[in-house]
Amino acid sequence: MRLLSLLLATLPLMVLAQSLDRHHIMVDMEASSYTPYTFRTFQEAVDHLQDSTVVYVKPGVYWIDDPDDATVKVPQDGRGPFGMVVRTKSLRLIGLCERPEDVVLASRRGQTQGAVGNFTMFDFWCGTLKVENLTMGNYCNVDLVYPRNPRLNRAKRSAAITQAHVGYVHGDSLLAKNVRFISRLNLNPLNGARYSCYEDCHFECTDDALNGTAIYRRCHFDLYGQKPFWSTFGAGAMFIDCDFNVMGANREMFFCKQGGPVTVIDCRYHAPSDSVYIGWTAYPQPWLRCYQKNFTLNGRPYVIGNRQPQNTLSPAFLNAGMATVPFLSVSKQDATLLTGLDTLLLSSDGQVGWSVQQGFEAYAKLVPMSDGRVKVVPTNYSDERVDFCVVATAADGREAACHITVKPSMLEAPALVKKPRIVQRGAQLTLEYALALQGRRDESRVTWYRDGIPVATSHLSPASTLTIDESYNHHTVKAVIMPKHQRSDYGQPVSAEIKVKRAPRCHTLETDFSQFYCHWQPVVAEGLWTVDGYKPSDTSEYDWAFRRQEPMWEYGEGFNGAVGTGLLQAQRGARLMYTAVKRTYDNMSLTLFVDPTKTAGQGFGSATGQYLDVCLKFDTETLTGYGLRIIRTTKHAKAVDFYLVRYDRGKTTPLTEPVSSTCYRTNCTISLQFTDGLLSADVTTATPRPADSALPHEVHLQARVEANPFGGIHIQHTGSCGESTTMLHRLKAVW
Repeated sequence: MRLLSLLLATLPLMVLAQSLDRHHIMVDMEASSYTPYTFRTFQEAVDHLQDSTVVYVKPGVYWIDDPDDATVKVPQDGRGPFGMVVRTKSLRLIGLCERPEDVVLASRRGQTQGAVGNFTMFDFWCGTLKVENLTMGNYCNVDLVYPRNPRLNRAKRSAAITQAHVGYVHGDSLLAKNVRFISRLNLNPLNGARYSCYEDCHFECTDDALNGTAIYRRCHFDLYGQKPFWSTFGAGAMFIDCDFNVMGANREMFFCKQGGPVTVIDCRYHAPSDSVYIGWTAYPQPWLRCYQKNFTLNGRPYVIGNRQPQNTLSPAFLNAGMATVPFLSVSKQDATLLTGLDTLLLSSDGQVGWSVQQGFEAYAKLVPMSDGRVKVVPTNYSDERVDFCVVATAADGREAACHITVKPSMLEAPALVKKPRIVQRGAQLTLEYALALQGRRDESRVTWYRDGIPVATSHLSPASTLTIDESYNHHTVKAVIMPKHQRSDYGQPVSAEIKVKRAPRCHTLETDFSQFYCHWQPVVAEGLWTVDGYKPSDTSEYDWAFRRQEPMWEYGEGFNGAVGTGLLQAQRGARLMYTAVKRTYDNMSLTLFVDPTKTAGQGFGSATGQYLDVCLKFDTETLTGYGLRIIRTTKHAKAVDFYLVRYDRGKTTPLTEPVSSTCYRTNCTISLQFTDGLLSADVTTATPRPADSALPHEVHLQARVEANPFGGIHIQHTGSCGESTTMLHRLKAVW
């Protein structure tokens, strides 16, 4: 490497001696005179690219995007925003220096920090791209330190880490040698080529950052996050003779967020503690197969992903000279088969043997086909579904797997042996019925209606009871049951009705959302939850919408920071409103137990008008009342802001100064109270305080406000969904 650097350092003299031409050009920020092929800026050089060009870059800092430009960059033609788009057939960039730190191609923008969208420095469209002996850095959230000339130093744009990319490549191949890739979130070190290889490179990044279809040799990684890959689906990524340095205090580290194959050979992991867990992905699927050989954690041998040993293989053929990723494909990774009805044909890309996961041979028969495929015939004669893998194994030890759910043959839906009827006992309605289950589990769906409006339904088990209050008086309540057990489909619906004559006045509302009706329900009426979507006016500068009439909420299992089951947003703009019985309400309290899916305390996908409002003393018809806003801002990457708000016909006004806190994490309790004109909010979490933050780990806010007669509840989420949702576990209101 030293010899290479010395050769590159003397290359300008050689190039000048041989004369530059239109296919060999130079960038020199300190050039005092020009030849026709020497340029002071990188932009000028790009303007003179031919189909095939070598660009020599002398030491200096070259800004691909003007760091002093105060304009906000926005996407163009549905892509970007980009600092520079480069189109050519073949391009080679060579830094003329002893160290890659001496030649810097730089930008200083990111999402919400000088750009709308994930700002990317380069967008290369070329068949082959080679980059050598230089630095590519997005210094939006990293200080640019240039020891060769400190006058060129530049402070980071913001300490709040946001999406700030280096580049994409649209082409056949990328080769990067002795290159430093610097950013934090979503590094994207020239991702996208069909074949990518990095040799002797250095990477600094947080999550969702690396190229998931590349080979890395003798590279160094400074990991400021927990999951450097978004995914490695396809053949995956391979690391050979690499070092990984954990720069934070995470107790668990993973290669991927969304999973996919990874190969690690002769690599070293360096962490602050020997007790750090290293996994392939946080939620590995049974079909996942990854490879490792000679991997150590702090100098000691370590098995990656040891919580799920079936995911990790160590075949003998692994070696440091491998030029291709040891991937074996299978035509399908997940399948559900019904015994007596379905079969599955599986194929692989090589000569393989097929087998059923040990211990599950009784549940599937494998029938070899003449072309190397295998037919999977389900043979599950129990009452329960069974999950296992069918495995393809190559002679050299590579594996691929298909995870199969085999269901028993279907039976008729259970018959009703007792006609359903609804019985009222105080504030509870109970649907009484009996099925011919023959020892099987009742999985019937029960949906409740008040005057035709759905108010509750089954999720985890039959919703056989419904709690009511005085708002149900003189209304007709109907329960519809669709009989089912674990080996049947749903039977024909059967209903029962009751006219509620007298229900007690309730001073408490409690729900764990396990019977919550999640489909679009726009009716605003006393005693009912309105379940719909809404785009508040204070998000107008952000271009998003939802699909009306499709569910805005869903009940199910969580992931990442959301533990167990609960209510999750299905679309951006998800809204819930509870309309209290019409009367005058004085004091009121509301407690909401939540789990943000984000684990670092940032709560939402980005600082683009993404917040959660939790409100009480609310009029659901005029959108007037009081609440607490929890919002992601550009101030912090691992914290959110909290402040009290007044709603007045849908418009919000802050009542307190914002408080930044790290408490919006798993097992978070949000409490609001209105007591004699004093509005207060308290937010706490059982998740320990992060060691690297001095921000408060709980929130306590108060404001004097005018009394109102309202008693409604309002919950508004404007954040993106998926991994940016907040799971609602339980709600309690007291009037």
